[in-house]
Amino acid sequence: MLGWHKNGNYEPFQSGAIESVYVIHARKFTDRAAHMKREMARFEIPFEFIEPFDADTLDAGILERYFAPDARLSPGQKSASLKHFEAMRRVADKNQRLALIFEDDVMLAQNFIEELGKIVEEARGLAAPYTIQIGCANNMYVPRHLLVPGRRLYEAHEVRAADAYLIGAETARIRVDWLEHGKIHLPPDHILTFIDREKHIRTYWSEPTLVEQGSMNGLFNSVLEENRKAKPLWHLKFRFWWQRLRKKYIYRLFR
Repeated sequence: MLGWHKNGNYEPFQSGAIESVYVIHARKFTDRAAHMKREMARFEIPFEFIEPFDADTLDAGILERYFAPDARLSPGQKSASLKHFEAMRRVADKNQRLALIFEDDVMLAQNFIEELGKIVEEARGLAAPYTIQIGCANNMYVPRHLLVPGRRLYEAHEVRAADAYLIGAETARIRVDWLEHGKIHLPPDHILTFIDREKHIRTYWSEPTLVEQGSMNGLFNSVLEENRKAKPLWHLKFRFWWQRLRKKYIYRLFR
């Protein structure tokens, strides 16, 4: 049957359940482009880069149109925000039931396809508008007392991060329409949380998480977060794994 492996696992890309994969990317970061091509090839995932709105192309007209005058955002954060909205605009324009949006430093779990298929199957019971966060971001996890055996999606009160999420046309259209009247004043993940709360878009976190962010786990230097830009990669790696130990294992002993 189309979309199913011989081992019985549902394949969300071959089945057409996930219609497109968009990767937020700045053209000058060729190392990240090469990384994403390798990562997507590992799982034979077709994708396209979202390259409009590079930081060095944002003129005064664009900045005035989309950003609040007092927004304390770096050029990279402004660029990333607009790229996310561009990806969502494509989802909305193509009326896609479900699409996957990545940032260009993600690392996928070995069982990515198998677990993503289960997440997509569970999501069939959700009513739009919603998004599903599949990355661990700043090592944010569902509290242990909420976990239910066999269940993978849990409603949350905020966006984990903008590194990896599933979204459909209805939700994407709400967010894009917000930008027609609102001004971005927060970093990408925070502005999405702000919009979702205002527009009553539900956020779901996956358990398990399927994606790590390379700019957090020490694969790449951060290009957006000032407090991480100057840190050596070994420091980022150590901090990431220490946070994982605390938040995923130690904290969960008491939550």
